[in-house]
Amino acid sequence: MTDAMFRPKGHDEVRGWLKHVIRTQRASGGYLFIGPGGIGKSSLALEFAAAMRCAAPVEGWSCGSCNECLRIARGVHPSVRSFAKPADKSAFPVELVRDIVDEASRKHLEPGQRTFIVADADRFNDSSANAFLKTLEEPPADLIFVLLAENLAQVIPTILSRCQTVRFSPLKDELVTEIARDWEGLPVSPDSRAVLVRVAQGSPGRLRQMGEAKVLETVREFLKSVERDPFHASDTLVASVQGGSDNESKRAQLREVIALLSAALRDRMLSSMDCDDMKPLTRTVQGEAQTTDRLVSSLHSLDDLRSRLDSNVNLKLCCDAIALAWPV
Repeated sequence: MTDAMFRPKGHDEVRGWLKHVIRTQRASGGYLFIGPGGIGKSSLALEFAAAMRCAAPVEGWSCGSCNECLRIARGVHPSVRSFAKPADKSAFPVELVRDIVDEASRKHLEPGQRTFIVADADRFNDSSANAFLKTLEEPPADLIFVLLAENLAQVIPTILSRCQTVRFSPLKDELVTEIARDWEGLPVSPDSRAVLVRVAQGSPGRLRQMGEAKVLETVREFLKSVERDPFHASDTLVASVQGGSDNESKRAQLREVIALLSAALRDRMLSSMDCDDMKPLTRTVQGEAQTTDRLVSSLHSLDDLRSRLDSNVNLKLCCDAIALAWPV
């Protein structure tokens, strides 16, 4: 029979550990899946939820074909719910937390284990965390919370202390390349794909987003124009992020542009130090005029701007600063 579950590649150790949890019936009330975005945390959380309800488990794991697994895979099972921060919000709203708490306390329609998957656990603020703490610390006996987060340092300690941490590692570049082999929207050139795979840092989801946002094309246009006129190059960056539906998506796209530019600077640094055994990221730099110190200074400026995007920095001013920081 057809397997309805999406099963992300990699993470065999995590999947094996979760199988052991189910087999020994020692599930905790709260888990924190921590790791980079786009590597399969939410999909594996759904596999875990399905495995705890599966009517015909295969080697202690979800079969993907029974009625329980089918409904969970389609997102229509009343006992397996997913929640996430709204795309236009920078923090997890306390109103949504109260909805989750209310849902947790209600009588469920079907017997068996319930699982609530809560994304963006590193976006809780003090108010939303306080509204969630009691329920997370003492959830109903039939309910498991699986929290998803990318940045462990941003998870509020009171949330962290009430969960069992499960760490997800980035995938190897070779596996990311294999996963993305037939994806549309990525560059046809193998070298260009390799560029994006390297910047994606082991995240297939991040690679897909960069391809859809045409980040490589944006960076190339920026590099063509920045030597002639930094402010024209800034306008190019501004125009490239205007397609985002909200400020959060625009900031996310600009973060990837800065990440690609930073990788280009690192390649220029290697070239300036006569380390030419590595393929250049976006172009071949011959006769590099800038000193290594100047390139390092520019790299630090870009890294600082990328971190400032997490606050409410003006996007146009950020693009201006990127253009002015670029060494030409």
